[in-house]
Amino acid sequence: MPPVVTIIITPRDRYSGLDECVDSVLRHTPGPFQLWIMDLDYPAPVITPVRSRLADRPGVRFFELGLRTPMDALREVQPLVDTPAVVLLDNDSRVTEGWLPPLLEAMAEGHAVVTPLILEREGVDRGAPLRNHLYTGELRVVDVEGKPYLIEHKHFRRTEVPDIPDQRSETGTFELHCVLFDGDVFRRIELPSMVIREHLDISLQVAAMDRTMVVEPKSVIHFDNLGTRMALSDMRYFFYRWGPKLTGPSSRLFERRWGYNFYSEQSMYNWVVRRKAFLVSRWLGAPIGLANRATQVAKKLFCRDWDPLPDPDAASRPLLAGGVPQQRSHELA
Repeated sequence: MPPVVTIIITPRDRYSGLDECVDSVLRHTPGPFQLWIMDLDYPAPVITPVRSRLADRPGVRFFELGLRTPMDALREVQPLVDTPAVVLLDNDSRVTEGWLPPLLEAMAEGHAVVTPLILEREGVDRGAPLRNHLYTGELRVVDVEGKPYLIEHKHFRRTEVPDIPDQRSETGTFELHCVLFDGDVFRRIELPSMVIREHLDISLQVAAMDRTMVVEPKSVIHFDNLGTRMALSDMRYFFYRWGPKLTGPSSRLFERRWGYNFYSEQSMYNWVVRRKAFLVSRWLGAPIGLANRATQVAKKLFCRDWDPLPDPDAASRPLLAGGVPQQRSHELA
């Protein structure tokens, strides 16, 4: 029987954890499938054991693409995908038992994009050991001094597991921690060279195709929320992906493509500063509590605020209420 799905694993924020990600896929994925691993300059101690483990397994391909962003890597292999479904999986995500069949069932019912329930492990801040990272979301728009800004609104954000709805629901957004695409839709979408908001760009493209996106909570993924100590090679990738040479141009590219900037753009840059302080502190051996205090110092020294509205969510309106905005540009970089 030919494989139904191609699973493509890319680094998200770091290199370490690839072995755990691959292990979860091998243990919990039934039937034949293609497994593609994007080698974006993985250190030898990370990639070599994975290569050895998968050396004799059919359907496995490694793509040595050098240091680049996940979206640029995916654009390289997009034309090669020939299965009815494709799953994009970050290397810091862990699939769980029974994760794939519910996603395929939802796709078979006509949905173009199906995302599992994504639970985040306790990490940078204290909280429940597992809690909601993403159930459903929507894009909203708010006006500031006559200019429209987008807001990405996530429903049930950080809700504890017993309080998360258990029924399949339509969603206006998804994230790339783990997501299943109808293969035909995946081959049609544009994959712009972005490190932020790329998932929202793709969400708008799917909406413009008049296709639906759903969350299927019968499928559960665990996302490791950077609670571990990172190696130097991990920080190399994190600082590359989240550096100003890529983040700012990503925002401007989205703005050219769709005509909107983000209300939370400065907040994202502030998050990057705080997260870098956290990671360096953890690498130096600081416990999570002390590393969190380092982020507060970094916030006071290096972050600036832009939040002109007292309650931007309350002042916002659904972006798609008047239909999908017209795509203004098809630039990919």
